[in-house]
Amino acid sequence: MRIDGVSNNQIVPNFVSAPKQPQQVPLVSKEDFLKLLSFAFYQQNGLNVKLVRIAVENYVKAGANFLA
Repeated sequence: MRIDGVSNNQIVPNFVSAPKQPQQVPLVSKEDFLKLLSFAFYQQNGLNVKLVRIAVENYVKAGANFLA
């Protein structure tokens, strides 16, 4: 039985030339960005409040179990 070796084929990278002019990216208005940022902070604050509430409930339950 004969096993052929692994061939060492040369792979030539295919480069694509970049456009001469940078593409214009539509910018978000300042008001829309502030709305988005405000919403993100609102969501994060809501999650933090929920996590604190859960932690306090677990702490109170654990304290009640130690007293029993």
